[in-house]
Amino acid sequence: MIITIGDRINKKRLEKGMTLEELGKKVGVSKVTIHKYESKVITNIPSDRIEAMAKALDVSPAYLMGWDDEKDLSDIPGIILPEKLKKIPILGVIACGEPIFAEENYDGYFMLDQNLPQADFILKAKGDSMIDMGIHEGDLVFLRQQPMVENGEVGAVLIDNEATLKKIYINEHEIILQPCNRNYPPIVVKTGDIKIMGKLVGYYHNTDK
Repeated sequence: MIITIGDRINKKRLEKGMTLEELGKKVGVSKVTIHKYESKVITNIPSDRIEAMAKALDVSPAYLMGWDDEKDLSDIPGIILPEKLKKIPILGVIACGEPIFAEENYDGYFMLDQNLPQADFILKAKGDSMIDMGIHEGDLVFLRQQPMVENGEVGAVLIDNEATLKKIYINEHEIILQPCNRNYPPIVVKTGDIKIMGKLVGYYHNTDK
């Protein structure tokens, strides 16, 4: 028997006699999205959604995550407990004058399996400039915070308080930001005009954009 967050959502929703649509309205998503949560089509659920579902179902977020069971189930044969998750900040609009990773710039959090590649922050993809590598509008892009990347690696850079994701090529006096879409030309900037925020370590197709 596998206990998942989807199982817990389904169990509590049925106990309260609530339909998929009713829970979706309370959480701010469609009934299709709730069904995807329960059927494990979507397993990485943003923390604000978890909190909203917990409130609607009169349980704690920790209960839905499987972190506050009254008894230790780890020794019971056949039961696999969920892996521990870590909370990764989603970076929103960068406020002028604020440190880049100040909490004021966060646009929520995302719960990520701690065994997946190390990520320190997340950006939401805008536009289709990276579509040739499979990153679409609204996808969540996972990045490891670091001040430099190797030539040809994909990273996030900050230009005029706005973050953008591109392949990065560094020369002596300039940096070339190469989109992964033949319809977009490369962007050439002076080395002092941008700040490298981090390196791409993965991305998640956001089915609930």
